Amino acid sequence: MRRALATAAMALLVLGAHAAEGEQDFAASKGSAAEAQLKARLKAAVRTIPGTDTQYFIGGYVQLDAQATRSQQVGDEQETFFASAIPFGAADSDARLSVRQSQFNWVSRTPTGIGEVWTRLEANLFPLDGTTEVTVNQLFVKVDDWLIAGKTYSTFMDDGALPTTADYNGPSGVTFVRQWLLRGSLPLGRGWALEGAVEESQADFAAGGAALALQTSASRPDLAARVRYEGDGGHFQLAGLQRRIGVTVTGPAGTIERDVDGSGISVSGSLAAFGEDTLLFQAASGKGIGRYFNDPLSATGIALGASGQLDLVRSTGVTLYYQHQWAPDWMSVAGASTLAVTDDDVRRRPEELRRVVYASVNLLHRLKPQLIVGGELLWGEATRVDDATATNARVQLSARYLLF
Repeated sequence: MRRALATAAMALLVLGAHAAEGEQDFAASKGSAAEAQLKARLKAAVRTIPGTDTQYFIGGYVQLDAQATRSQQVGDEQETFFASAIPFGAADSDARLSVRQSQFNWVSRTPTGIGEVWTRLEANLFPLDGTTEVTVNQLFVKVDDWLIAGKTYSTFMDDGALPTTADYNGPSGVTFVRQWLLRGSLPLGRGWALEGAVEESQADFAAGGAALALQTSASRPDLAARVRYEGDGGHFQLAGLQRRIGVTVTGPAGTIERDVDGSGISVSGSLAAFGEDTLLFQAASGKGIGRYFNDPLSATGIALGASGQLDLVRSTGVTLYYQHQWAPDWMSVAGASTLAVTDDDVRRRPEELRRVVYASVNLLHRLKPQLIVGGELLWGEATRVDDATATNARVQLSARYLLF
């Protein structure tokens, strides 16, 4: 089976043509590195809508992933590696092929009296529910660098600190959310900028049964802000988040309704290292912000306090990755990430997760200008409230053929 998977993953090696040159992180599929690639391709292969000044680029890629996992994960989603889905009991091994990472992209640029107006569309086949369906990841309009409206990366996350993993989801403890927002930016000079946004809250949740039921909803949009510096040696970002969640608890004694406030802070960035190498880092922590992490351990961030009142749990994630450029067309990305939920002063069931760890290392190669191949080793560990632990591992082979 493994030999068949490897053969299938390498079947695309016969394809090839021309790609944009000078792409340092040539295998990036999300974040600021992927956006920079698209802008470079727009510049290299300019197309203009007739009768207008609008330049545009249409492209994407077909990607085939071959995966062999030691223990099949819990839940419907099997084609990205979740440390939170590691089984604690006996589980069969799992092997599969997937084209769900395949992606379509549109980007355009129009000069206007108020600056350059950009439009952006990104779609793939990877909703995180195990199905293969068209999913819109980004859809926005941007005016120069001072205003953006639509669906894109949250202001609380750092799209420049995302490591390039062959695995679709990536590290557990890094912040990663794409949602509808309205964001303004104020340049402060010498590489500094201040940004603030009103963002979709995504706080709807329901759980429980006839005896006790919990339901949450957004009391208002989430508020996010960040200050960011970008220079030749890398970038630095300090971000904050504030949210308000309405909670309704229905039990034998009646219904209780209240609003709970959550907040978080994140420090992240990148540092130029030896040669073309880059160090990526992030540390984020907060109460009620669990869903902003890549592999959330608490969907709502709400739990029952020690004294019987509703309380917010604290989620803390730390991520450190290193990107090494072996040669212009060879690179490796290696690192680890952890995400933990604080148990202090809240009641949590023994089988709930307290901490997860995610680690990966890969080797990626641009075999031909339009063909990228690579392999990745992934390892994860999950720890429950009762201190029981479980581990899992995966091997992934990927081949990506660029279309434009």
